[in-house]
Amino acid sequence: MIIDRRTGSRPEHLRTDLTSWVVGPYHGALPGPMRVHLKLDGEVVVAGVVETGFLHRGLEKALELHPWRSTIPYMDHLDPESAVFGELVLCLAVEEIVGIVVPPRAQRIRVILAELTRLSCHLGFIARVARAVGSDTMLHYVLRDREKVLDLLELQTGSRASLNFLRFGGVVADVTEGFMERVHETVDMLRVRLKEYNDLFTFNRAFVKRTANVGIISSEFAKHLGISGPNARAAGLPYDVRKSYPYCGYDQLDFHIPLGKGEGGTQGDALDRFLLRLREIALGIDLLKQAVESLPRGPFWKESLMDNFEVPAGEAYVRVESPRGMLGCHLVSDGGKNPSRVQFRVPTLPLLQAVPDLLVGGRLEDLPVILASLDLGIAEADR
Repeated sequence: MIIDRRTGSRPEHLRTDLTSWVVGPYHGALPGPMRVHLKLDGEVVVAGVVETGFLHRGLEKALELHPWRSTIPYMDHLDPESAVFGELVLCLAVEEIVGIVVPPRAQRIRVILAELTRLSCHLGFIARVARAVGSDTMLHYVLRDREKVLDLLELQTGSRASLNFLRFGGVVADVTEGFMERVHETVDMLRVRLKEYNDLFTFNRAFVKRTANVGIISSEFAKHLGISGPNARAAGLPYDVRKSYPYCGYDQLDFHIPLGKGEGGTQGDALDRFLLRLREIALGIDLLKQAVESLPRGPFWKESLMDNFEVPAGEAYVRVESPRGMLGCHLVSDGGKNPSRVQFRVPTLPLLQAVPDLLVGGRLEDLPVILASLDLGIAEADR
């Protein structure tokens, strides 16, 4: 029993009231236009609700209103940060229905563009984590290196974001002169930079304290919600579409799937998700080296598709491994000039469902760290 020394009696029981907070839809702690409703007991989160829909564009319906050839530019806006994966998943679906065999050189160019985009997205992820923990030094280091990757995309496609470079049956152009040499230079530079990232964050006790044992995703929880990609692999699930359902010749490349190890904290926490992205950057460097050195000769596009392109009646579902996880496309054609139905399975949606559970029991200052470590793509979720 607690006794008040001044009065000699027991003080009245101290009771705290819950407070309601609303963060968003535009806030520096959020990855995009969304709103988070919180119930706080002091600074501890006891309940949370995520609200999205502020960026809805009706993308799937827009695809159904345009001819087949006009759909590819729209796919750059499914997830603007990883535009090439939207183009790729649609092209693979159309090619499956039509029965198009893509030339090996075109497939390898697609792999190179996809892995460069993956590097860009993972570097952007590190920059967002750096901002969440208040590390301006790391933020500027990573954005400096990300510019080199975007320079490569611009050299090959003429654009740094909305590429519009893939076509049904291949790609729009062959590799640019000097592109392969620049790829080698950039990935060698990034391999050296990984040591700087480790020195600034991985071995930084302040960063480890901010991220270890925060926002833990267990393997069972990931399975239950259908979480995929780096967040699921950080939780210990060895699933990667490039291995399980190879496409574009990934089965011809030698690589392993990195998994979370729980170093410094618990397997599947925010720290594990960060460390896994560093391992995936190293993996992307190896894949790019292999792809560039084994680029086959031959055409980069099925020229027979240039005129009178038609898609027969049919249905297909394909999936690719985007930087955020498994991106699926369900495509239906009725034989007309436009797609009959297009639906996407985006990796961000199950992550948004997981956010309330990850926030409960944490502190308010953990909110930006948890959201940044999940690498949410609000554009693809709202689409």
